[in-house]
Amino acid sequence: MNTNPSYDLVIFDCDGVLVNSEPLANQVYVEMLAEHGFQVNAEEYLQKYSGAAIHKRLETTSQQLNWVPPADFYPVFNSRLAVLTEKELKPFPDIHALIESLSVPVCIASNGSRSEVILRLKIARLTQYFGEAIFSGLELPHPKPAPDVFLAAAQSFNIPPARCIVIEDSILGVTAGVRAGMRVYGHAAFTPVDSLREAGAIPFANMAELKTLIAQNRLKDSPSFPNCDSG
Repeated sequence: MNTNPSYDLVIFDCDGVLVNSEPLANQVYVEMLAEHGFQVNAEEYLQKYSGAAIHKRLETTSQQLNWVPPADFYPVFNSRLAVLTEKELKPFPDIHALIESLSVPVCIASNGSRSEVILRLKIARLTQYFGEAIFSGLELPHPKPAPDVFLAAAQSFNIPPARCIVIEDSILGVTAGVRAGMRVYGHAAFTPVDSLREAGAIPFANMAELKTLIAQNRLKDSPSFPNCDSG
């Protein structure tokens, strides 16, 4: 590994980067919509709302469907997701090896709540890497795609944005990282490679590949990965 990296802080998104929680949240969301009489395309919704906070998802969906959600939608959603998370949440392959290969501080910047992030880290056995270094967009005036949560993370470590790397998986998150003036790598798990690249990220297919890219301090776009392009 390069012993003099061009970065001083690595900021991870949580859902879709550290853990496979995005499909779980989408599953619960689509099931609940169906229970209220709305049959939607699950794969389409996974790509469309990846990285979005639940209140933003529901706000957009209710407008599009011309529907007023019940008052208990949020607590029911959160309760069901917590149960499913306990049963099925898993870290992405090689994420432990990636984090352990880094020689600089790491933290999390998520659009999820702090309690959600802490639960996911605990289940995935990732808590030891991050400790209290968790930043939630819900605790700031503007969540992603605003850059606020990434800038808050950098400021907390007293590191200039230009010396930070962001690891994201959604267009919302990539946009936030680019707006913060940080180098962004995009996990092509649920978002097409071309979309990530167009938003300003360096796309990667898996954590083993990302480990190599970061070690090389690679600044240019990586090549296409036919196996991970879902577009």
